[in-house]
Amino acid sequence: MKRFLILLASLGAAVLACAQQSASYDPEMAARERVRIETERRQALERYGQEEADCYQRFAVNDCLSEVRKRRRVSLEELRRQDIILNDERRAAAAAEQLRRTDERAAQRASEQAAEERAAAQKEFEERQRRARQKQAAQATAPGPAASASAPPRPASASDSAAAAAAERVRSQQAYEEKQQRARERQQERERAQSEKASRTSRPLPVPP
Repeated sequence: MKRFLILLASLGAAVLACAQQSASYDPEMAARERVRIETERRQALERYGQEEADCYQRFAVNDCLSEVRKRRRVSLEELRRQDIILNDERRAAAAAEQLRRTDERAAQRASEQAAEERAAAQKEFEERQRRARQKQAAQATAPGPAASASAPPRPASASDSAAAAAAERVRSQQAYEEKQQRARERQQERERAQSEKASRTSRPLPVPP
């Protein structure tokens, strides 16, 4: 932004310099001057052309022609110098106008950029304010640590008690069934062991040879 403002100031100084240089430029006056210069140039060519023709009627033709051509060159160079001045003034005026338009566009862009920066800063400020308000509201509604620690336990409801009793009955039933299963397994083991023992005692003795 600072660099852009420096450039804008430089453009303004250039516009001022060109404006001062071409302050006296008047397009209508310049057009009249061009007509005058062109008229005098044409008249000079006609006059010096006639003088050259007259030189051939004199005895010292070469000297006469040299003098006439010298005066014609001086006159035409002066008219050419005036024409160059008009052209320079016209170019300076065009350059000043171009710089003025460029300066206006640069000033417009600088104004728009400054407005955008102000809007962005305002938006950021409002966003910070909004977050601060939300944080304050959250802190105000959140319970403190002392209140949380001292809060009494919530009494169990009837539905909670019924669910706990049902779960206890299920566990008791499962424990009972497992106990009965182990008892049946031990009974089956004893019966199998007794059966094997009885079969061994009732086996006949071998016949001696």
